[in-house]
Amino acid sequence: MAGIHALDRLIGNDFPDLATDEAVRAIERVPYADRIAAESTFDAIKLGAARNPDAPALQLLPNADPADTPLVISHRDFIARVTQAANMFHVLGAGKDDVISFMLPLVPDAFVTLFGAEAAGIANPVNPLLEPHQIAEILEAAHTTILVALGPAPGTDIWQKVEQIRPQLKHLKTIVQVGGGGDPAKGIFAFNDLIKQQPSERLVSGRKILGTDVAAYFHTGGTTGTPKLVRHTHANQVYQAWGSTCS
Repeated sequence: MAGIHALDRLIGNDFPDLATDEAVRAIERVPYADRIAAESTFDAIKLGAARNPDAPALQLLPNADPADTPLVISHRDFIARVTQAANMFHVLGAGKDDVISFMLPLVPDAFVTLFGAEAAGIANPVNPLLEPHQIAEILEAAHTTILVALGPAPGTDIWQKVEQIRPQLKHLKTIVQVGGGGDPAKGIFAFNDLIKQQPSERLVSGRKILGTDVAAYFHTGGTTGTPKLVRHTHANQVYQAWGSTCS
């Protein structure tokens, strides 16, 4: 597929000149369904990686100091790790309707978990700054079966909240710990130990992700009450990426 817009089949090496009414109408006559080149977020990320694999997908300043050299993850490495994460969740038992919730700061593995979970099942990112009872209500409302969370670390109480609410989570089967060694005897597994066992070039589930499949639950703010879950389909999220790039 040629062109500068990976998600749009009609856009070539330059964005169309929309200086005239007829040029606008010509674009509008082609249905969105005929233009969009990806049905799922996983396919969209693969398209971007194929277009420019060495370009930076993520940059992280570990100490939040602009003078530091950032950690840079290329699109090639990002889609590889997302694929491994999806395979990890599949091996842990996640199917397309199972929910993988996560409580993580904005580290690279948070984005890997988000899109890996969407490729395996349904992602449910939860704000770890919420109170434990709110987090527990969200996780239970989502019927969380796998929880990914930051392990014990200075300056954060995420793991303490996980330990506090775990007994309340009736559907939870597995906890995956980021930045920790895990404790398999207690159903807690180390993220890096599990993910490195998985292939990075294909989804072992063989899943064909449809645009109508639910990709994620995102909770509302919860400022005046218990947060509510909002469904995003894969088509929703791909459209958002398409629209933001076209605008």
